[in-house]
Amino acid sequence: MSEWLRDSFSFCRTYWWAIISLVVPVAMVREWVMIQTDWYTIGADMQGLPDMVGWTIIAMLLLESFLQISLILLVQGILSKDNPSFGQRGSRAIVIMLPFILMELMMGFAVAAGMLLLIIPGIWVLVRLSLAPYYLVLQGVGALASLKQSWKVSRGYGWDLFFGLVVTSIVSIIPSMFMIEGVESSASALSNSVLSIVGSCLAAWSVVFFYRAFDYVQANPRIIDDVA
Repeated sequence: MSEWLRDSFSFCRTYWWAIISLVVPVAMVREWVMIQTDWYTIGADMQGLPDMVGWTIIAMLLLESFLQISLILLVQGILSKDNPSFGQRGSRAIVIMLPFILMELMMGFAVAAGMLLLIIPGIWVLVRLSLAPYYLVLQGVGALASLKQSWKVSRGYGWDLFFGLVVTSIVSIIPSMFMIEGVESSASALSNSVLSIVGSCLAAWSVVFFYRAFDYVQANPRIIDDVA
């Protein structure tokens, strides 16, 4: 696990400019949508929901899926030394966006079901399914098949994936700790947007980490009779 973290961090440090040039434009569009729909005016108690909250959630889901797919393709392109253009990655992302979203929803339901069982099972389900996006994007398998494949190959690597998830998640959520809930001024909303964009850039480490894990566990499967 430490090797995966080290390698993925080294990748992010080396290709930070490519990551930022991809993440920032997409994140800026997402933040523009959120500001226009008064998303940041929502307080911790979910009071004052925007009138177009449903459309905002859909837009955010589409943009986040596009960003995740594009990041995976970016890492693949750099490592294979055949890095496609933003337009080529974008076209590919749009083509597979619907099955990708379906996979995310299925994963979300599985994790939520696990969370109902005292939280820990939900976290473990999330860890075991964390490689599914890479099977869908890189190998072209379906939504359900990618979840099944992730569950299968992650056997024996649960703790490695878990600690990697914890470390990269902690880094990515640091900016959100300074965000203001239920803002009423444009300056505060802009501040939240900037922090959110920074958080998205930091979250790229998680994408690279799981890409590294995806490559490794396929080449080094651990066959375990008992469920990990």
